[in-house]
Amino acid sequence: MRDQVFISYSHNDKNWLEKLQTVLKPLIRKGVVNVWDDTRIQAGQKWREEIKTALSGAKVAVLLVSPDFLASEFIAEGELPPLLKAAAGEGLTIIWVPVRDSLFTETEIAEYQAAFDPARPLAGLSPAEVDKALVEISKKIKAATVDLRQAPQPFALSIENTDQPVRRHPPLPHPDTGEEPEAIDSANAAHTTRSRLTDILPGTWQISIQMAFPGAVGQMRLELLPNGFFRGNLMTPMGMTTVDGQWMANPMLNQIGLQGRQSNGYQVIPYGVMIQITYFDAQQIVGMSAAGEQLTWQKM
Repeated sequence: MRDQVFISYSHNDKNWLEKLQTVLKPLIRKGVVNVWDDTRIQAGQKWREEIKTALSGAKVAVLLVSPDFLASEFIAEGELPPLLKAAAGEGLTIIWVPVRDSLFTETEIAEYQAAFDPARPLAGLSPAEVDKALVEISKKIKAATVDLRQAPQPFALSIENTDQPVRRHPPLPHPDTGEEPEAIDSANAAHTTRSRLTDILPGTWQISIQMAFPGAVGQMRLELLPNGFFRGNLMTPMGMTTVDGQWMANPMLNQIGLQGRQSNGYQVIPYGVMIQITYFDAQQIVGMSAAGEQLTWQKM
């Protein structure tokens, strides 16, 4: 069972590990987070096996990124591959911290959201700013470790008044080929939806949200994992939050549902949305939420 926070760092950055450990201590003492790093390896233990066991039990991976971190062969070959694999298919959350300026953009780490602005690495901050940044990072670690079993349970997808006409939107052409997407209000298209919808959903999507009140728009980057979990970042006029949970699709009703949790770093609240699909193809989905928001999904 994955229930640990695994901290990966270069030994040249041990002072930053110790600073983070200090800020996390109240959460560790209360049992809110279970943190593992290689300082827990006792003399006489087989350290490679201990690290391998800890990697397999990680629910959250915290990466303290610096030039020394990226230069470490052991991290690059022994720690990052299993963490990235678990992040892609097993629901592990990666939180990376810019400790010092580095070429992180040349690595897979750039594909993940940083816990702090990479343009302002910790080493360049004042002591007071460092304390504030580590508190914010620790709150994000806490939010990521909330057990999904505490979130609302997966729901059966349904929509009220399904015999009412669904609001339709003009089809959007494929951005490269100009091919028209498949309308889903005919018998043939419905059959296609049933056979293809669940196949095209896994992956990373950029979502544009036209909200119900005039002029309000939002953006979302959402990753749907093949195991039924999702994670992403949501930007609205009210600010940015992270979301994660479970996704489901009902091809018979042409619906996608997301249910889980939403966090702004200070508090975690339930998150849920139901989307009625109006058009889709392998690269694009257009739909309407139950709240009246128009959503356009573009596959990345």
